[in-house]
Amino acid sequence: MLVLVWMRWPVIKGYYYKATDAVAPATTIQWRTDVDAALAEAGRDGKLVVVDFTADWCPPCLAMKHDVWPDPRVARAVADRFVPVLIDTDRDGATTARYGVEGIPTVLVLAGDGRVVDRGAPLTAGGMLGFLERSSPAR
Repeated sequence: MLVLVWMRWPVIKGYYYKATDAVAPATTIQWRTDVDAALAEAGRDGKLVVVDFTADWCPPCLAMKHDVWPDPRVARAVADRFVPVLIDTDRDGATTARYGVEGIPTVLVLAGDGRVVDRGAPLTAGGMLGFLERSSPAR
């Protein structure tokens, strides 16, 4: 039972955040909302694009908003190697469909040409750091 709770802890915390309307800590990540503009920016700057597909009602997404994106190590890794894009799947169904996102949260890493380099849903700061490192080794 403890193992199950430990494995699902980020999701459980997301339900808590949702039930209490907890406000997420601020993040230094400068999110964009236009994938095509981000791809152009990434091409100019020699970076990849990281896209977080999310929705306000999604408890695991809320856990990421509270615990992953505000983490200074995650924010630094994103700023150093990626152009970040935040897509609300309820508001941008075209981009969601374009990348075949069927469940959220989903995090994609895209090359400058829009090709998917990696796909995941890391729900912890440590998991996200590993995902970002795997997707774009430090330069």
